[in-house]
Amino acid sequence: MLNNFVKSHKPLPVKRESLSLQDIFLNYGLYIAIGIIFLCFSLLNDHFCTLNNMKNVVDQSSYYLVCAMGVTFVLISGANDMSVGAQVAFSSVIGALYLQSFKNIPVSMGIMIALGILIGLVNGLFVVIIGLPPFIGTISTGYVVRGIVAYTTQQFSVTGLPSKYTAFAWGEFLGLSNCTWVGILIVLLSVYILNFTSYGRKLYACGGNRAAANVMGINTTAVKISAYIIAGITSACSAMLLMSRQGMANSGTGELLHMDCIAAAVIGGTSLSGGHGNILGTVVGVFFISMVKSGLNALGLNAFWQMVFTGGILVFAAILDSVKSRNNA
Repeated sequence: MLNNFVKSHKPLPVKRESLSLQDIFLNYGLYIAIGIIFLCFSLLNDHFCTLNNMKNVVDQSSYYLVCAMGVTFVLISGANDMSVGAQVAFSSVIGALYLQSFKNIPVSMGIMIALGILIGLVNGLFVVIIGLPPFIGTISTGYVVRGIVAYTTQQFSVTGLPSKYTAFAWGEFLGLSNCTWVGILIVLLSVYILNFTSYGRKLYACGGNRAAANVMGINTTAVKISAYIIAGITSACSAMLLMSRQGMANSGTGELLHMDCIAAAVIGGTSLSGGHGNILGTVVGVFFISMVKSGLNALGLNAFWQMVFTGGILVFAAILDSVKSRNNA
């Protein structure tokens, strides 16, 4: 019964013979836009479309990719999480302070994971138990945890991390950085959970129709809270990668990371209303946004234009999602 429910909430395949301009726009518009933008950057900069540059883009976005995995789970569940950027800052600062004092890497990582689980539970309490709108409940959590670490550090960076820790990000295996491999492993794990486990099917069911999922005996409260816990864990893992790469931690880290993660997921086809989405689509979205930022940097444009461009793409993706939802209704 659950399998039939999930299948019924997936977009119907478009028959070749019935393809219209609207069908092409709705189903392939973003991918066409990605191709056009990629071509434009390649023509404007000879070094953009090179293997080394693409490898750098993937490497630099590995922490962002990991964080976006957790946000995708939350969106599929029918909720949202505006606190992941603040969680990355909070976990990294607390973990860095511990490392600075005790130099114990495994314990530091355990503390960061525990903090991620705790913040995920708090978000779940606010949104699922108390019933606050996801935007209000999670953004308030973000303000609180970022304020705590800003006060603790007085907005100074925490440095002095063990060399073994900072060296991890710069190590390579089979031509890819260690951070990239961590990102790949978390992507594969996320794909497995969503597509090959009963939990994944329950998550889609909760996002598609929570009332119907309750009727089928699914504990929707536990499932939705668990999505926030997963987002907290991926935020902590993201913080570990970023700390290793930068060699420090700062309370101002990831101020717009939550928006980038949501944008990547929506660009990749995850619905803002829940019930639809896939991990590989989010991977495409992360690469696209990272590629755009790299291209704009290479052209010497102001960093604020990156925000303008990302916002424009997010609006475009949200419009597509809205039209698709009305058509499937």
